[in-house]
Amino acid sequence: MSKESTRTDIRNEQDVTRLVHTFYGYVQKNERLNYIFGEVADVDWNHHLPNMVDFWSNLLFQTGRYKGRPFRQHLPLPIQREDFSIWLNLFHSTVDELFEGERARFAKEISMKIAQSFSLRLEMAGKYDQLREQVDRE
Repeated sequence: MSKESTRTDIRNEQDVTRLVHTFYGYVQKNERLNYIFGEVADVDWNHHLPNMVDFWSNLLFQTGRYKGRPFRQHLPLPIQREDFSIWLNLFHSTVDELFEGERARFAKEISMKIAQSFSLRLEMAGKYDQLREQVDRE
């Protein structure tokens, strides 16, 4: 007997909020990502989560609510190439835990493009070389 899934696709604002809050709950529990965002960036989650809901709502439903430039805030952080794999795996597993369907797959596609873009831009900015030089000096 096959067990039918109770997951639905990402359908509305409530689903986006659930995805974002669940995902960032996992980010805060992850040792490496919490170090970057919780300790170094000292993110105010009460302020940040509504922005991330707007960000993902805009990407998934074209709400037009997010107007920021997220890359700039990440530039000074001690992000390494490997951190994108952690972020992506957490995001994809959160989507898969909560949802299934076309928009859920689209959210995972977008997250891969964001990770690739941010990683490339950090590399072009010499960020990875700076981190390597810091480690070599220590």
